[in-house]
Amino acid sequence: MFGKKCSKCNKKASKGHDFCPFCGNSFKPSSKKEDKEDYGFLGRDDFIEESPFIGSSSSTMDKLFDSAFKMAEKLVEKQIKAMSEEMKENRPQPNSVNPSNFPSNLDVQFFVNGKRVFPQNVQNVPAPRIVNKEPIKIENNLSKLQIEKFSKFPKSEPVSKIRRLSGKLIYELEVPGVKALEDVIINQLENSIEIKALGKDKVYSKILNLNLPILDYRLSKGNLVLELKA
Repeated sequence: MFGKKCSKCNKKASKGHDFCPFCGNSFKPSSKKEDKEDYGFLGRDDFIEESPFIGSSSSTMDKLFDSAFKMAEKLVEKQIKAMSEEMKENRPQPNSVNPSNFPSNLDVQFFVNGKRVFPQNVQNVPAPRIVNKEPIKIENNLSKLQIEKFSKFPKSEPVSKIRRLSGKLIYELEVPGVKALEDVIINQLENSIEIKALGKDKVYSKILNLNLPILDYRLSKGNLVLELKA
């Protein structure tokens, strides 16, 4: 097995080595520089044979993989095409509604607060009140008779409630007997809001100690409702 003995370290090495695997000494004396280099445990002419399957594009495994990939690709394309055809068949066509498909005795009715409003009395439904989102300017135009009543009638402070909504405050003042907004005076002062409302035999008077823009005011079921921008 061992056919050579190193002249440098006196250890035996195989015949196939050109250099000592222990100290690197050359078994073939030569003046060339490359013959004196250390080639490790392998000889200068030794090599490791690579597997033919590594890095080979024409291997059996690559062919099997390509074949399986192509089959899967064709299957996916077939399924997508079938789904597209099915979607086209089930897609509703425009203007395809046929009135004849509806029963002729179909009775459609609408109710508001328990009262039927369609189709006979739909015109009687009041239009929704549009609330101004910006502050309003209030002008108090009173007649001579109203001015006399405001000065002569006894004063009474109304019961008030306050609610906070998104972006605004809601004040509700109980003013029974006040019939129209023309009988309401609202003065926006520097740091407060003065409110006066003319009832049947009294004047409701209230001062709100705040300085907020007025968005809207109205009468609702005996209450004076003010919406203030918070």
